[in-house]
Amino acid sequence: MRDYIDAAAFKDMILCADKALHDNTQIINDMNVFPVPDGDTGTNMGLTLNNAAIELRKKSFDSVSAAADCVASALLRGARGNSGVI
Repeated sequence: MRDYIDAAAFKDMILCADKALHDNTQIINDMNVFPVPDGDTGTNMGLTLNNAAIELRKKSFDSVSAAADCVASALLRGARGNSGVI
């Protein structure tokens, strides 16, 4: 059990979230109703989060702050659709 989250654990959490979202994209698309039932919420969320995963895989980080900055920047630059921006 961890007593704290270090940069490597944070990176692993984001990469696991990316995989889980990828694995469940269609389920999220099927239940999409907000803001309109257009069926692309899971796709847009997945594309957005995948940008962060791609950037994280390129680097190693000395701190959670540096890893989080990388994720935040990648999410903002790669946001897709309303669900990606939200």
